[in-house]
Amino acid sequence: MTVRDLDPGTTEDVQALRTELDELLRARRYAAQREHRLTEAVQSGTTDPELHRQLAQIRTLRDGLGSRHLELSERLLALEDHRREQDAVPAQRRRPTGARFGGAYEESPAPQPAPAVAAAPMRGARFAGVTVPEPEPQAPDPAPQQPQPQAPEPRSAAELAALAARITALHRRGSAQESAAVTAQAAVVLAPGDVARLIALLRTEGPPGAAGYLARAVAHGAAGPAAATLAELRRGGLAEEAAALFHALWGYPATELPALLAALEQVGLSADGLTLLWEWGSAPPAELAALAGCLRAAGRAEDAHRLLHQAAGRRPGELAATALQLDLQLADALSQRVARLRSPSDLAQYAAGLTASPAHYQSLLAAVGAQDEIRARAALAALRTAGLPIR
Repeated sequence: MTVRDLDPGTTEDVQALRTELDELLRARRYAAQREHRLTEAVQSGTTDPELHRQLAQIRTLRDGLGSRHLELSERLLALEDHRREQDAVPAQRRRPTGARFGGAYEESPAPQPAPAVAAAPMRGARFAGVTVPEPEPQAPDPAPQQPQPQAPEPRSAAELAALAARITALHRRGSAQESAAVTAQAAVVLAPGDVARLIALLRTEGPPGAAGYLARAVAHGAAGPAAATLAELRRGGLAEEAAALFHALWGYPATELPALLAALEQVGLSADGLTLLWEWGSAPPAELAALAGCLRAAGRAEDAHRLLHQAAGRRPGELAATALQLDLQLADALSQRVARLRSPSDLAQYAAGLTASPAHYQSLLAAVGAQDEIRARAALAALRTAGLPIR
Protein backbone atom coordinates (compact mmCIF):
# COMPACT_ATOMS: atom_id res chain seq x y z
CA MET A 1 0.00 0.00 0.00
CA THR A 2 1.39 3.44 -0.93
CA VAL A 3 0.88 6.75 0.82
CA ARG A 4 -1.68 7.73 -1.80
CA ASP A 5 -3.92 4.84 -0.70
CA LEU A 6 -4.11 5.97 2.91
CA ASP A 7 -7.11 7.65 4.46
CA PRO A 8 -6.09 11.09 5.71
CA GLY A 9 -5.70 12.06 9.31
CA THR A 10 -4.43 9.02 11.21
CA THR A 11 -1.12 8.88 13.06
CA GLU A 12 -0.06 5.85 10.98
CA ASP A 13 -0.68 7.76 7.74
CA VAL A 14 1.38 10.75 8.81
CA GLN A 15 4.20 8.52 10.03
CA ALA A 16 4.21 6.57 6.75
CA LEU A 17 4.49 9.80 4.80
CA ARG A 18 7.30 11.10 7.01
CA THR A 19 9.14 7.81 6.51
CA GLU A 20 8.80 8.13 2.75
CA LEU A 21 10.01 11.74 2.95
CA ASP A 22 13.07 10.59 4.93
CA GLU A 23 13.87 8.07 2.19
CA LEU A 24 13.39 10.75 -0.44
CA LEU A 25 15.75 13.11 1.39
CA ARG A 26 18.42 10.40 1.42
CA ALA A 27 17.93 9.86 -2.31
CA ARG A 28 18.16 13.60 -2.96
CA ARG A 29 21.36 13.79 -0.94
CA TYR A 30 22.91 11.00 -2.98
CA ALA A 31 21.80 12.65 -6.25
CA ALA A 32 23.29 16.00 -5.18
CA GLN A 33 26.59 14.39 -4.21
CA ARG A 34 26.76 12.41 -7.43
CA GLU A 35 25.95 15.50 -9.51
CA HIS A 36 28.65 17.48 -7.68
CA ARG A 37 31.31 14.86 -8.41
CA LEU A 38 30.29 14.46 -12.05
CA THR A 39 30.24 18.24 -12.54
CA GLU A 40 33.78 18.49 -11.18
CA ALA A 41 34.91 15.73 -13.52
CA VAL A 42 33.34 17.41 -16.54
CA GLN A 43 34.75 20.82 -15.61
CA SER A 44 38.24 19.33 -15.30
CA GLY A 45 38.34 19.21 -19.10
CA THR A 46 37.47 15.60 -19.80
CA THR A 47 35.71 14.84 -23.08
CA ASP A 48 34.39 11.44 -22.03
CA PRO A 49 30.81 11.33 -23.42
CA GLU A 50 29.82 8.80 -20.77
CA LEU A 51 30.43 11.37 -18.02
CA HIS A 52 28.26 13.90 -19.83
CA ARG A 53 25.53 11.29 -20.21
CA GLN A 54 25.67 10.38 -16.53
CA LEU A 55 25.58 14.05 -15.54
CA ALA A 56 22.46 14.66 -17.63
CA GLN A 57 20.90 11.54 -16.16
CA ILE A 58 21.57 12.50 -12.53
CA ARG A 59 20.21 16.02 -13.13
CA THR A 60 17.02 14.51 -14.49
CA LEU A 61 16.84 12.29 -11.41
CA ARG A 62 17.43 15.26 -9.11
CA ASP A 63 14.64 17.25 -10.77
CA GLY A 64 12.29 14.31 -10.45
CA LEU A 65 13.12 13.88 -6.78
CA GLY A 66 12.51 17.57 -6.21
CA SER A 67 9.06 17.37 -7.79
CA ARG A 68 8.23 14.30 -5.76
CA HIS A 69 9.41 16.06 -2.59
CA LEU A 70 7.04 18.97 -3.22
CA GLU A 71 4.20 16.55 -3.87
CA LEU A 72 4.82 14.62 -0.65
CA SER A 73 5.25 17.83 1.35
CA GLU A 74 1.85 19.03 0.18
CA ARG A 75 0.37 15.63 1.05
CA LEU A 76 1.86 15.82 4.55
CA LEU A 77 0.47 19.33 4.95
CA ALA A 78 -3.02 18.11 4.04
CA LEU A 79 -2.80 15.16 6.43
CA GLU A 80 -1.60 17.29 9.33
CA ASP A 81 -4.26 19.91 8.56
CA HIS A 82 -6.89 17.19 8.70
CA ARG A 83 -5.56 15.86 12.00
CA ARG A 84 -5.60 19.31 13.59
CA GLU A 85 -9.19 19.86 12.46
CA GLN A 86 -10.21 16.51 13.93
CA ASP A 87 -8.41 17.17 17.22
CA ALA A 88 -9.61 20.77 17.61
CA VAL A 89 -11.98 21.52 20.50
CA PRO A 90 -15.30 22.72 19.01
CA ALA A 91 -15.38 25.77 21.28
CA GLN A 92 -11.87 26.85 20.33
CA ARG A 93 -11.79 30.15 18.47
CA ARG A 94 -9.45 30.34 15.53
CA ARG A 95 -7.98 32.96 13.22
CA PRO A 96 -9.18 33.85 9.73
CA THR A 97 -8.24 31.03 7.38
CA GLY A 98 -7.69 33.05 4.21
CA ALA A 99 -8.29 32.41 0.56
CA ARG A 100 -8.65 28.66 0.96
CA PHE A 101 -11.97 29.29 2.72
CA GLY A 102 -13.04 32.23 0.61
CA GLY A 103 -11.73 34.77 3.10
CA ALA A 104 -14.28 33.74 5.74
CA TYR A 105 -13.43 34.08 9.43
CA GLU A 106 -13.80 31.40 12.06
CA GLU A 107 -14.82 33.62 14.94
CA SER A 108 -11.74 35.21 16.56
CA PRO A 109 -7.97 34.78 16.21
CA ALA A 110 -6.07 32.15 18.16
CA PRO A 111 -2.96 33.13 20.13
CA GLN A 112 0.24 33.09 18.08
CA PRO A 113 3.91 32.75 19.10
CA ALA A 114 5.23 36.16 20.07
CA PRO A 115 7.78 37.61 17.63
CA ALA A 116 11.33 38.19 18.85
CA VAL A 117 10.95 41.96 18.64
CA ALA A 118 7.98 44.28 18.42
CA ALA A 119 7.33 45.57 14.90
CA ALA A 120 6.93 49.28 14.33
CA PRO A 121 3.29 50.40 13.91
CA MET A 122 1.99 51.34 10.45
CA ARG A 123 0.47 54.80 10.71
CA GLY A 124 -0.67 57.79 8.73
CA ALA A 125 -1.93 58.43 5.22
CA ARG A 126 0.89 56.58 3.50
CA PHE A 127 -0.48 53.37 5.01
CA ALA A 128 -4.09 54.13 4.00
CA GLY A 129 -5.20 54.26 7.60
CA VAL A 130 -3.97 50.77 8.49
CA THR A 131 -2.70 51.03 12.06
CA VAL A 132 -1.51 48.80 14.84
CA PRO A 133 -2.89 49.60 18.33
CA GLU A 134 -0.45 50.81 20.93
CA PRO A 135 0.13 48.33 23.81
CA GLU A 136 -1.92 49.25 26.84
CA PRO A 137 0.06 50.44 29.90
CA GLN A 138 0.83 47.62 32.31
CA ALA A 139 1.07 47.83 36.08
CA PRO A 140 4.63 47.69 37.41
CA ASP A 141 5.82 44.15 37.96
CA PRO A 142 7.98 43.54 41.00
CA ALA A 143 9.90 40.94 38.98
CA PRO A 144 10.80 42.51 35.61
CA GLN A 145 9.99 40.26 32.66
CA GLN A 146 10.66 40.39 28.95
CA PRO A 147 7.75 42.34 27.41
CA GLN A 148 5.64 40.29 24.99
CA PRO A 149 4.31 42.18 21.95
CA GLN A 150 0.61 41.93 21.31
CA ALA A 151 -0.54 39.70 18.47
CA PRO A 152 -1.68 41.75 15.46
CA GLU A 153 -5.41 42.26 15.16
CA PRO A 154 -7.13 40.89 12.04
CA ARG A 155 -7.73 43.45 9.31
CA SER A 156 -10.95 43.87 7.42
CA ALA A 157 -11.19 43.21 3.70
CA ALA A 158 -11.62 46.95 3.15
CA GLU A 159 -8.44 47.78 5.07
CA LEU A 160 -6.39 45.26 3.11
CA ALA A 161 -7.86 46.42 -0.19
CA ALA A 162 -6.97 50.03 0.73
CA LEU A 163 -3.42 49.02 1.59
CA ALA A 164 -3.03 47.12 -1.69
CA ALA A 165 -4.37 50.13 -3.58
CA ARG A 166 -1.91 52.41 -1.76
CA ILE A 167 1.04 50.17 -2.65
CA THR A 168 -0.08 50.09 -6.28
CA ALA A 169 -0.66 53.86 -6.46
CA LEU A 170 2.78 54.63 -5.05
CA HIS A 171 4.39 52.35 -7.62
CA ARG A 172 2.44 53.81 -10.55
CA ARG A 173 3.42 57.38 -9.77
CA GLY A 174 7.11 56.48 -9.61
CA SER A 175 7.58 56.11 -5.85
CA ALA A 176 8.81 52.51 -6.14
CA GLN A 177 11.04 52.70 -3.05
CA GLU A 178 8.23 54.00 -0.87
CA SER A 179 5.92 51.34 -2.26
CA ALA A 180 8.48 48.67 -1.39
CA ALA A 181 8.93 50.11 2.10
CA VAL A 182 5.18 49.96 2.77
CA THR A 183 5.10 46.38 1.49
CA ALA A 184 8.06 45.31 3.61
CA GLN A 185 6.58 46.78 6.77
CA ALA A 186 3.25 45.07 6.13
CA ALA A 187 5.13 41.75 6.05
CA VAL A 188 6.16 42.03 9.71
CA VAL A 189 3.20 44.00 11.12
CA LEU A 190 0.14 42.19 9.79
CA ALA A 191 -1.12 38.86 11.09
CA PRO A 192 -0.11 35.85 8.96
CA GLY A 193 -3.61 35.35 7.57
CA ASP A 194 -3.80 39.00 6.55
CA VAL A 195 -0.36 38.86 4.93
CA ALA A 196 -1.59 35.95 2.82
CA ARG A 197 -4.73 37.85 1.85
CA LEU A 198 -2.71 40.94 0.95
CA ILE A 199 -0.40 38.77 -1.16
CA ALA A 200 -3.45 37.41 -3.00
CA LEU A 201 -4.62 40.98 -3.69
CA LEU A 202 -1.20 42.13 -4.92
CA ARG A 203 -0.89 39.05 -7.10
CA THR A 204 -3.97 40.01 -9.10
CA GLU A 205 -4.09 43.80 -8.75
CA GLY A 206 -0.69 45.01 -7.56
CA PRO A 207 2.58 45.97 -9.27
CA PRO A 208 4.50 43.14 -10.98
CA GLY A 209 6.57 41.24 -8.44
CA ALA A 210 4.94 42.88 -5.40
CA ALA A 211 3.32 39.67 -4.17
CA GLY A 212 6.62 37.78 -4.27
CA TYR A 213 8.45 40.68 -2.64
CA LEU A 214 5.95 40.72 0.23
CA ALA A 215 6.28 36.95 0.68
CA ARG A 216 10.09 37.13 0.83
CA ALA A 217 9.95 40.07 3.26
CA VAL A 218 8.10 37.90 5.79
CA ALA A 219 11.39 36.01 6.33
CA HIS A 220 12.83 39.16 7.93
CA GLY A 221 10.39 38.82 10.83
CA ALA A 222 10.15 36.39 13.72
CA ALA A 223 10.01 32.64 13.19
CA GLY A 224 6.46 32.09 14.46
CA PRO A 225 4.69 34.52 12.10
CA ALA A 226 6.93 33.47 9.20
CA ALA A 227 5.98 29.80 9.61
CA ALA A 228 2.31 30.66 10.07
CA THR A 229 2.35 32.81 6.93
CA LEU A 230 3.91 29.96 4.96
CA ALA A 231 1.10 27.67 6.11
CA GLU A 232 -1.51 30.27 5.14
CA LEU A 233 -0.01 30.66 1.67
CA ARG A 234 -0.05 26.90 1.16
CA ARG A 235 -3.66 26.68 2.26
CA GLY A 236 -4.60 29.54 -0.02
CA GLY A 237 -3.08 27.89 -3.07
CA LEU A 238 -0.47 30.65 -3.46
CA ALA A 239 2.23 28.16 -4.41
CA GLU A 240 4.59 30.61 -6.13
CA GLU A 241 4.61 33.02 -3.20
CA ALA A 242 4.90 30.15 -0.70
CA ALA A 243 7.98 28.93 -2.57
CA ALA A 244 9.45 32.46 -2.52
CA LEU A 245 8.97 32.68 1.25
CA PHE A 246 10.33 29.19 1.87
CA HIS A 247 13.46 29.91 -0.16
CA ALA A 248 13.94 33.13 1.79
CA LEU A 249 13.77 31.11 5.03
CA TRP A 250 16.94 29.31 3.93
CA GLY A 251 18.77 32.49 4.92
CA TYR A 252 17.83 32.23 8.60
CA PRO A 253 20.98 32.40 10.76
CA ALA A 254 22.01 29.28 12.68
CA THR A 255 21.11 30.84 16.03
CA GLU A 256 17.48 31.33 14.94
CA LEU A 257 16.94 28.14 12.97
CA PRO A 258 15.89 26.02 16.01
CA ALA A 259 13.04 28.44 16.68
CA LEU A 260 12.05 28.31 13.01
CA LEU A 261 12.00 24.50 13.01
CA ALA A 262 9.81 24.51 16.13
CA ALA A 263 7.47 27.06 14.54
CA LEU A 264 7.16 25.01 11.35
CA GLU A 265 6.26 21.94 13.41
CA GLN A 266 3.67 23.96 15.31
CA VAL A 267 1.82 24.83 12.09
CA GLY A 268 2.12 21.35 10.63
CA LEU A 269 5.03 21.95 8.24
CA SER A 270 7.48 19.40 9.62
CA ALA A 271 8.45 18.31 6.11
CA ASP A 272 9.67 21.83 5.35
CA GLY A 273 11.82 21.71 8.45
CA LEU A 274 13.42 18.51 7.18
CA THR A 275 14.09 20.20 3.85
CA LEU A 276 15.79 23.13 5.62
CA LEU A 277 18.04 20.70 7.47
CA TRP A 278 18.84 18.96 4.19
CA GLU A 279 19.82 22.29 2.63
CA TRP A 280 21.94 23.18 5.67
CA GLY A 281 23.76 19.87 5.29
CA SER A 282 25.79 21.48 2.48
CA ALA A 283 26.69 24.62 4.44
CA PRO A 284 30.36 25.54 4.97
CA PRO A 285 31.95 23.54 7.82
CA ALA A 286 32.00 26.39 10.33
CA GLU A 287 28.32 27.22 9.75
CA LEU A 288 27.33 23.57 9.79
CA ALA A 289 29.12 23.01 13.12
CA ALA A 290 27.58 26.16 14.58
CA LEU A 291 24.08 25.03 13.61
CA ALA A 292 24.57 21.56 15.10
CA GLY A 293 25.61 23.19 18.36
CA CYS A 294 22.64 25.58 18.30
CA LEU A 295 20.20 22.74 17.66
CA ARG A 296 21.49 20.72 20.60
CA ALA A 297 21.57 23.75 22.89
CA ALA A 298 17.91 24.38 22.00
CA GLY A 299 16.96 20.85 23.02
CA ARG A 300 16.79 19.56 19.44
CA ALA A 301 19.53 16.93 19.66
CA GLU A 302 17.66 14.67 17.23
CA ASP A 303 17.75 17.41 14.60
CA ALA A 304 21.45 17.97 15.29
CA HIS A 305 22.14 14.27 14.65
CA ARG A 306 19.91 14.30 11.57
CA LEU A 307 21.87 17.27 10.23
CA LEU A 308 25.18 15.45 10.77
CA HIS A 309 23.77 12.33 9.12
CA GLN A 310 22.82 14.36 6.05
CA ALA A 311 26.27 15.96 5.96
CA ALA A 312 28.06 12.61 6.20
CA GLY A 313 28.10 12.21 2.43
CA ARG A 314 30.27 15.29 1.82
CA ARG A 315 33.95 15.32 0.88
CA PRO A 316 36.11 13.77 3.59
CA GLY A 317 38.18 16.93 4.01
CA GLU A 318 35.07 19.05 4.56
CA LEU A 319 33.76 16.52 7.07
CA ALA A 320 37.02 16.59 9.00
CA ALA A 321 36.97 20.40 9.07
CA THR A 322 33.41 20.23 10.41
CA ALA A 323 34.29 17.64 13.06
CA LEU A 324 37.18 19.72 14.37
CA GLN A 325 34.80 22.60 15.02
CA LEU A 326 32.31 20.40 16.88
CA ASP A 327 32.60 19.46 20.53
CA LEU A 328 33.60 15.87 21.19
CA GLN A 329 30.05 14.64 21.69
CA LEU A 330 28.80 15.92 18.34
CA ALA A 331 32.07 15.04 16.61
CA ASP A 332 31.64 11.50 17.87
CA ALA A 333 28.14 11.40 16.37
CA LEU A 334 29.55 12.53 13.01
CA SER A 335 32.44 10.05 13.14
CA GLN A 336 30.02 7.21 13.86
CA ARG A 337 28.09 8.05 10.72
CA VAL A 338 31.25 8.36 8.62
CA ALA A 339 32.51 5.01 9.92
CA ARG A 340 29.19 3.36 9.12
CA LEU A 341 28.41 4.98 5.75
CA ARG A 342 31.66 5.79 3.95
CA SER A 343 34.16 3.61 2.13
CA PRO A 344 37.47 2.69 3.82
CA SER A 345 39.40 5.05 1.53
CA ASP A 346 37.06 7.94 2.35
CA LEU A 347 37.37 7.09 6.01
CA ALA A 348 41.16 7.26 5.79
CA GLN A 349 40.97 10.73 4.21
CA TYR A 350 38.58 11.85 6.93
CA ALA A 351 40.90 10.44 9.60
CA ALA A 352 43.89 12.27 8.13
CA GLY A 353 42.04 15.53 8.65
CA LEU A 354 41.48 14.71 12.32
CA THR A 355 45.11 14.12 13.28
CA ALA A 356 45.41 17.72 14.47
CA SER A 357 43.16 16.79 17.41
CA PRO A 358 44.10 13.56 19.21
CA ALA A 359 40.77 13.52 21.04
CA HIS A 360 38.78 13.71 17.80
CA TYR A 361 41.01 11.07 16.20
CA GLN A 362 40.53 8.69 19.12
CA SER A 363 36.79 9.25 18.86
CA LEU A 364 36.97 8.09 15.25
CA LEU A 365 38.95 4.98 16.19
CA ALA A 366 36.27 4.16 18.77
CA ALA A 367 33.58 4.57 16.10
CA VAL A 368 35.51 2.23 13.77
CA GLY A 369 35.82 -0.34 16.54
CA ALA A 370 32.06 -0.27 17.05
CA GLN A 371 31.41 -1.47 13.48
CA ASP A 372 30.99 -5.09 12.49
CA GLU A 373 34.21 -7.10 12.20
CA ILE A 374 34.50 -7.03 8.41
CA ARG A 375 33.92 -3.29 8.11
CA ALA A 376 36.20 -2.47 11.04
CA ARG A 377 39.01 -4.61 9.60
CA ALA A 378 38.75 -2.90 6.20
CA ALA A 379 38.77 0.54 7.81
CA LEU A 380 41.82 -0.21 9.96
CA ALA A 381 43.64 -1.57 6.91
CA ALA A 382 42.93 1.67 5.05
CA LEU A 383 44.27 3.68 8.01
CA ARG A 384 47.47 1.61 8.12
CA THR A 385 47.94 2.02 4.37
CA ALA A 386 47.64 5.80 4.79
CA GLY A 387 50.28 5.72 7.54
CA LEU A 388 47.83 6.64 10.28
CA PRO A 389 47.84 5.15 13.80
CA ILE A 390 45.20 2.54 14.55
CA ARG A 391 45.25 2.75 18.35
